[in-house]
Amino acid sequence: MADDPRPASAGQLRGVIFDMDGVVVDSEPLSLQTIAQVVTERGGAADAALFTGLIGLSLDEALGIAAGRSGRDLDAGVLRGAYDELYLPRLRATATPTAGLGELIGALRAAGVPMALASSSRLAEIEAVVAALRLGPVLSAIASGEEVAQPKPAPDVYLLAIERLGAGTAGVVAIEDSASGVAAASAAGLRCVAVRTVLTREHDHGGAALTVSSLAELDPEVLDRIVRADPAGIGG
Repeated sequence: MADDPRPASAGQLRGVIFDMDGVVVDSEPLSLQTIAQVVTERGGAADAALFTGLIGLSLDEALGIAAGRSGRDLDAGVLRGAYDELYLPRLRATATPTAGLGELIGALRAAGVPMALASSSRLAEIEAVVAALRLGPVLSAIASGEEVAQPKPAPDVYLLAIERLGAGTAGVVAIEDSASGVAAASAAGLRCVAVRTVLTREHDHGGAALTVSSLAELDPEVLDRIVRADPAGIGG
C-alpha cells in the first residue's frame, strides 16, 4: 500500500471504504454464472430467480443455499472446490472497473482522502482485482470476509477495515451495492452510499444515506455533504 504524503482533505470527509464486488468491479454476474455452472454440472438445478438473493452473502453461504435448492444431494464443500478452480482465473482475465471508479478514486486521492476495501470475498479474489485494476497504490487498507468471524450483514469486515484505515467512524463513508452490505456498514457506525446495480436494484437500501445508479454520480464534495449531515457517524 502506498504511504506517500498527500494534502489533508477539505471538509469533514476522513475516509471512504469501498465494497468490492458490484462496486469496484462488476464481478457478481461472473460469480453467479460460476455457481450455476458447478451446480448444473453435477445434475442440480440452478434457479435464476434465486441468484439475486445471493448477492452480498459470503461464498460459503451462497453455495450452501444453491446446493440446498438444487434438487440434488450436493455437497457445498465439493461445490466450493469446483468453484475455486473456475472462478479465480476467470476473474483475473475479465476484471474491469465499474463506471466512474477511476474518476472517483482520482478525485479522492487528490483531496487526500484515504481509501480502503471491505469485501466478503476471499483475499485471493481481492488481490486479483486489486492487481488487475492497479488499485494497490491508492488503497490504505484491505479487509476480507475470510479474516473475520461473521460475514455481512454483520459489521465485522467493516470494523476490521476501520481499524486498519485508522480513521475511526466519524467522517468515513462506505459505498455498497447490496442490502446486506448496507446493513453491515450501518451496523459498523458508518454512513453509507448504495449503488443500485442491475442485480441489486430490488434490494432494500433503506439504511443508505444516498442511493445512486453508478459511481459516476459521486465525488468528494457529495460524500463530504453526507458526512456533514451526520458528523459523528451513525449512532455516534
